[in-house]
Amino acid sequence: MLKKLILISFISINSFAAEIKWELLKTLSVDPKTKNPSPSAELKKVLGKESTIKGFMMPLDYDSKEVSEFLFMPYIPACMHVPPPPPNQLILVKMKKGTKAASSFYPIELTGTLTLDANKELESSFKMDGLKVKELKNEAQATFSPN
Repeated sequence: MLKKLILISFISINSFAAEIKWELLKTLSVDPKTKNPSPSAELKKVLGKESTIKGFMMPLDYDSKEVSEFLFMPYIPACMHVPPPPPNQLILVKMKKGTKAASSFYPIELTGTLTLDANKELESSFKMDGLKVKELKNEAQATFSPN
């Protein structure tokens, strides 16, 4: 009985993913001389751990209904004539091997492991190995706040 209780407790603890707010990602600064990223103490606590964050998907392949790689940002992607979010507000997401996510223009909740990964080509500071995408289409969108 005790072994079952310990196993259930272990599974419950490990299945919890902390929710990240976009405001926390803004605490990443970049050293102007070395160009090295410098995360805040609070940001360091979530890096490398399974977490969730709400925002909007911008597929990198517009012809597919399902994508394995996309950009993730705090607000609805605009046309290409509007400047993108700053690098500390942009996440390059690569879904776990063999996993794809349906393209969506609705807010989504993304679960995965967030790491620092400066991508100069896409001008993002973060990378997430995506595990799960949940579309928030049926939730009251007026209550969605990226912060």
